[in-house]
Amino acid sequence: MREVEKAMKPKELRKYRVKLFRDAQSWVKPDRISHYGNIVTWKIFDAGYTIDQAVTNFDVMEEVVVKFLDTYPIDVLIDIGIRNQFNVTEAFGMGENGYYYYDAEVVGINDHAYCPVDRLLEYIEDKEKFAWEVALPEKFPDFYEKSVDTWKNVWKEYIKYIMFIFKMNSVCNKYGLPSGAPNNPMKGTINFAIEEAITNLLGIRNLSIALRRNFDELKEFCDAWHEKETKPIIDKVLKSDYGPDMKYCFDASLIMLSQNILNPKQFDELYWCYLEPLLKAYETKGKCPRIFTEGKIGSFVDHFTDFKKGSLAFHLENDNPWEIREALPNVAIIGGLTTQLLGNASPEECVEYTKKLIDELGSDGGFILSEDKMLSYRNDCKSENLKAVCEFVSTYEL
Repeated sequence: MREVEKAMKPKELRKYRVKLFRDAQSWVKPDRISHYGNIVTWKIFDAGYTIDQAVTNFDVMEEVVVKFLDTYPIDVLIDIGIRNQFNVTEAFGMGENGYYYYDAEVVGINDHAYCPVDRLLEYIEDKEKFAWEVALPEKFPDFYEKSVDTWKNVWKEYIKYIMFIFKMNSVCNKYGLPSGAPNNPMKGTINFAIEEAITNLLGIRNLSIALRRNFDELKEFCDAWHEKETKPIIDKVLKSDYGPDMKYCFDASLIMLSQNILNPKQFDELYWCYLEPLLKAYETKGKCPRIFTEGKIGSFVDHFTDFKKGSLAFHLENDNPWEIREALPNVAIIGGLTTQLLGNASPEECVEYTKKLIDELGSDGGFILSEDKMLSYRNDCKSENLKAVCEFVSTYEL
């Protein structure tokens, strides 16, 4: 970290880091390239623990995050240890049909389906009712036999979890770490019907089947979702003040995954016709969302060519950043660092590649350094490599 930043108080540093992100996404040459830390469970191993030791012990998780922030001078951390609600679900019995699982080395998600295609409209009509009456009994076959003591214990664990979130927010404030985007769903992480289907309702397998057998039902569900979920967000954005919210690095977060199993026609009819109006609303109001394009987005780049510079930032996973820059010179790029490099190369090679990324993609704005994958496994990264990259990017002035 540069001396000028070391001298800043936490609030001042937080504000300065937000400006670095905002300058980059607005194609204004920043003082230096910002580093969006796409690090999740890897930091547990780096702190000397296994996953099962950390995800169910808040004291251990706090130690993990603090050690990481003491060691690696990044500007934003995508996961501050609060993505672990296992104490809550375990107090309830986990559920034999639950989709999260973990052991010493891995946190995983089983492909799951809690909503048949013919009940999708029932879900959107009243999500809370559906969760309590259909999804939870499916996850927990003994749902209606749970004792009062079990419910009390679940509530206690939930309160502990909420208090841990507050505590970790205080840790971030101490280190001058800003938030990536608002947590309020009306402004922050936004989900579309097709993404809800693939992640929470149908799962990858059942959605793939439904795309061929039940397209009309999926379309009806997507239309209903747009009316009830997306349009209110668009209206709220259009009524907001012009310009970015400088409390955050981005004005919203979107995650795109389902495009990996959609053909062009399906993408246009089940996704783009709802996504485009929202993105245009942000553009109209001078705001910029971060879109994490899990898998690849390259097949659909032609949809994004007409957006103004400063209105979109793609966090790339498997796409080549140079190819995306060539195809979309109007879109800011987040990413570039691969797990292949961080996990296998030398510190010198990592720094050399990082310098190439910055010089060729970020010398005039439009680039934010990040890891392509969420660093999750022990071999995703070598500590000495991440240290070298963090030190370089935090001191390399443009």
